[in-house]
Amino acid sequence: MGVLRHASSVVGFAAHWAWVWCLFWSSLFYSEGPLIAGLGGGLFSLEPLWTLSLLANACGLVVFLLVSYFKNPLGDKVAAYWLCAAIKVAGTLMVSHPFITMMGTASTVTYPIGAVITGFGSAGLFAFWGEYFASLGSRQTILRAVPAMVLGSMVYLLIAFVPTDAAQIFAASLPLISICCLIRAKRSDPRRTVSFVTSVKVRLKERPPVRLIAISLFFGFFYGIMKGLFALEETAVIEMRDLVFIAAVCLGSIALYVTTVVFRMDFDRLTYQIALPLMAACFIFLPWESPFALVGAGFHQLGYQYFYIILWAIWPVLARRGDVPEGWVVCWGLSSIQFGQFFGSALSAGMIAVLEPLQMGTFCSLAIFTILLIALFSFGDTSAKTGWGFLKPLEEGDAVSAFRRACMQVAAANRLSPRETEVLVLLSRGHDRSYIGKKLVISDETAKSHFKSIYRKIGVHSQQEIIRAVEEQIRILR
Repeated sequence: MGVLRHASSVVGFAAHWAWVWCLFWSSLFYSEGPLIAGLGGGLFSLEPLWTLSLLANACGLVVFLLVSYFKNPLGDKVAAYWLCAAIKVAGTLMVSHPFITMMGTASTVTYPIGAVITGFGSAGLFAFWGEYFASLGSRQTILRAVPAMVLGSMVYLLIAFVPTDAAQIFAASLPLISICCLIRAKRSDPRRTVSFVTSVKVRLKERPPVRLIAISLFFGFFYGIMKGLFALEETAVIEMRDLVFIAAVCLGSIALYVTTVVFRMDFDRLTYQIALPLMAACFIFLPWESPFALVGAGFHQLGYQYFYIILWAIWPVLARRGDVPEGWVVCWGLSSIQFGQFFGSALSAGMIAVLEPLQMGTFCSLAIFTILLIALFSFGDTSAKTGWGFLKPLEEGDAVSAFRRACMQVAAANRLSPRETEVLVLLSRGHDRSYIGKKLVISDETAKSHFKSIYRKIGVHSQQEIIRAVEEQIRILR
């Protein structure tokens, strides 16, 4: 069962990323794009598919973020999974074969609509995959995401040797493969959260994770800057860039595995001593002509890919430490990085047409200085030692995450209400009735009533028995 679970999540996540790369890193879906390129001026000097879909994706993630304030987990309805996958399939077919629904110049309407709905559909799958991995913890996120990225890269490269029509149809089927694997992984995973059992509806009153938002915006913005600087390059250069990107994805994923598993670095070292300097190195080469600019793009993608997996590994830490839903944290991180990419790419695409070579060199020097300055001050911030930065992904809070999952399993098995589940978590941590009442802002009588209801449903008579029941569930999950 463990092999099945791991294989499903790896294959499904690989299919998800192969679709992303096929759609945005290949020429398979750009044939109709030039027809509407003139509509947006400098903004659409970028590929229109990239611009429209990315903005729609970011907005879609904001919608899921708003939903997460009232309903968690996000992925508790299988129908939502299939709906998002179907939207992605429809959008993919619309951007690859707009003439199916519209003829002649009317296809210029179908193409942007397809680009927008692919963005909204992929926002859902991003949120569902993020929530699932966050529920497993940092260690499992890295151990599954790394092989998935490598496998997805291989699929992308194989598609390059397939005739265009067949490749487009196969790419359109990838969301269905991804969602089937995700559902299979969640149902076969004994450590899954309550997502497929019941829906915990709790209105959140937490503050946004400011540090996560800031670093996500920062990385996304500079990735977008690099993307935009290639907007006016010839097709041959773009195709070579995309191959360099895929090679960097593989190298970045493997490098992250080595630095976390072998050297056991903490989050701050992984981010500020490795990922940021690699991204800064990009701007040394970008002002030069190809192939040096491609070398710079490779460095940037390497650092970005390295950080991107780190970002996914940070979400479980924030969710466990703040005792907040995984989907809420995931949507904050993903929406921030997507908006950063959009604004960064739009800015640089508008600038590239007017900057002289000397000005481009100055711009890149400023980018290097900014990135390294952020790295220096962020890593040197001693207050970060009380946060998640000094935690090691493969050693972080396995007991904490196991504890939370165990509580969710006990609550689901005994049909506890959302409020009773909150009380159960605090009870299992050894807190008394007075503390729980203050923590949840309820009266002593209400807390007492919840205690009685929990004891009755679980079939115990004391707090110590509750703690033993959760500890037993932790042993089962491990």
